[in-house]
Amino acid sequence: MKTWINTIIKFWWFIQGIILLVFGFLAWIPLSVTGIIVIICDYFYDHRNSTIRMSSRIMLMIYALVYMIYGGMLIAVASPDIWFAIILIIVGFVNIILSIKLFINAFLNKK
Repeated sequence: MKTWINTIIKFWWFIQGIILLVFGFLAWIPLSVTGIIVIICDYFYDHRNSTIRMSSRIMLMIYALVYMIYGGMLIAVASPDIWFAIILIIVGFVNIILSIKLFINAFLNKK
């Protein structure tokens, strides 16, 4: 069960990295670079070296927080369609939930 959860988490971050890399609608270069960084952090998510693993997880947590801020600003300023706003909110909440799991696992020294 634990390996399934880790696989789902890795797949979630990988898909977000691909979406940012391919579909950088608003600012193509910064979102593409962010997508590449998220994919790299996803690759090192369960690395053998604990320093690399912790750095990767911290970067994913920072990404989740920045995504929530960016998504909130996009909803507040751009007034998107309701379905797009709901998708931004759902993805943001899933990112925060996964970041909380990463944070707890980091302090419990679990892989």
